[in-house]
Amino acid sequence: MDHNETIRQEFAKQASWFGEKGLTLSSQEYLAWMVEKLPLQDHFRALDVAAGTAHLSCAIAPHVQHVIAFDMTPEMLDEAREAIVTKGLQNVRCEEGDAGRLPYADNCFDLVVSRLALHHFAAPQVQLGEMVRVCKPGHMVGAIDLLSPEDESLRERYNHLERLRDPSHATALTGTQAIGSMEEAGLSMTLVDTRDIPVDFNQWVTMTGTDPQTTATIRQALEQELDGGPATGMRPYQERGVLGFLQVWAVMVGTKSSH
Repeated sequence: MDHNETIRQEFAKQASWFGEKGLTLSSQEYLAWMVEKLPLQDHFRALDVAAGTAHLSCAIAPHVQHVIAFDMTPEMLDEAREAIVTKGLQNVRCEEGDAGRLPYADNCFDLVVSRLALHHFAAPQVQLGEMVRVCKPGHMVGAIDLLSPEDESLRERYNHLERLRDPSHATALTGTQAIGSMEEAGLSMTLVDTRDIPVDFNQWVTMTGTDPQTTATIRQALEQELDGGPATGMRPYQERGVLGFLQVWAVMVGTKSSH
């Protein structure tokens, strides 16, 4: 099975969970942080790549003229359309397709964004290249994603545990790698803002339908770290008997050359 098919299968399974209250994914606080950091203007035509259920598309819609929520998983777009109608948004449209081959002309969007998608791409420079291609010269591309630790051994362990939980996870880049990839795609970085995001372990594995044996393996790794065992890169914690861990999310914005 190719990786795109793995992504479709996993997200078809996860789609109905994306609107659950209490999830980091649907947190209005985190969406407000992203909206604040993105360069939004009311005349902008925006593209949200790998938009999922359109959380970010809906959040930026009040601040731009039009948004296309673009994703390859039909079930995710079904949930997105329902959310758009529920919120009464008239300026968001859903379109289906592959982020590695965007069906748009060069230089046609004022802003191109993607949220929590880069780590699912097997070769994210392909999707970043497409995002830059369809962005107008002198305008901006925003990539929001989780980052893995800079330390190589921690990075490998971190990504291994993420893949165990969700096979559509390819690699979470480090901050250095993510910025480097955006620059290689033709962007001059204008903003990088990171924050720690607490994640409830049980919600995290329930959402992906991770099987009990794999869940136990990941839980054991986190609990062993809490007991002084090897680090996982996930920074686990216990709060009132509930297991959680910390992700690093980054809003990264770069400007496409005007030449």
